[in-house]
Amino acid sequence: MPPPNNGEDTANLKSYNKDITIVNWNIEWFGLQNNGSIGFNGNLDLQESNAAKILNYLNADLYGICEVVDTARFGKMIRNNLGDEFRYKISYYPTSLGSQKLAFVYNRNIFRNVAVRPFLGVSANAYNYFAQRFPFLLTADVVVNGKRNLVSYFLIHAKANADLSSYNRRLNGSIEMKDSLDRYFAGKNFMIIGDYNDHLNGSILSGQPSPYQNIVTDNARYNPLSLPLNTAGYQSTITYSNSVIDQQVISATMSKWYVGSTTKIRTDVTTPVPDYNTGNTSDHYPVSSTFRF
Repeated sequence: MPPPNNGEDTANLKSYNKDITIVNWNIEWFGLQNNGSIGFNGNLDLQESNAAKILNYLNADLYGICEVVDTARFGKMIRNNLGDEFRYKISYYPTSLGSQKLAFVYNRNIFRNVAVRPFLGVSANAYNYFAQRFPFLLTADVVVNGKRNLVSYFLIHAKANADLSSYNRRLNGSIEMKDSLDRYFAGKNFMIIGDYNDHLNGSILSGQPSPYQNIVTDNARYNPLSLPLNTAGYQSTITYSNSVIDQQVISATMSKWYVGSTTKIRTDVTTPVPDYNTGNTSDHYPVSSTFRF
């Protein structure tokens, strides 16, 4: 059964015939000024302006954004720059002031009957494993090319850092999430995007396997789109060379719609923001992929 339409005026929505692009991007403490230890160390107005340029440049249909702090500033940026076609949903976890929240931005003409909720939100263990940032789930009818398909998008921001305790929290978070996906979403269309804070082949903790190995090796259920990018020569952050921590994974049932070899780390954001690598916008690059429904 599709989710409720949340008041969308479906009678006046546009129809599209196109491939769709999905982007995830850690936008680095968006809207929080550096206080000496955390936060974006730069000009917040410039960060907002640059982020808007990049979102328009990427021209995606759905964005999964990590590290939104100033939700009012974020909403203003979306409304003023992406236009009436786009809507956004922000997770209410973590609840503490100044926390990093997860957000979806989507084309309401294509993503219809949208419903969002925290995933694993009743699990005290997941609350710890994901550093209070429960995975954020958006489920919608994807309406494009005359077709309607129900798809779920899971946005995650895993526990950071390369110490053993943080690694184990990522590992246990992956185990719990996969267990729930295998149980409740078996055979369904879904995508897991976001800042995994680790590799899909090996780990940022030297000598350890990927904490997502359980997902990567389950080829019957999952297709790790960004796995080929987890090799020398690629990086998804400005600072750490040969290290990809921003990932995309789809369910095996989504593979029929994936346009092969389109998963990319978007280092070309230097086109709209030439000095991006100075860290004036974010320390992460977006990751994108394309689907043909």
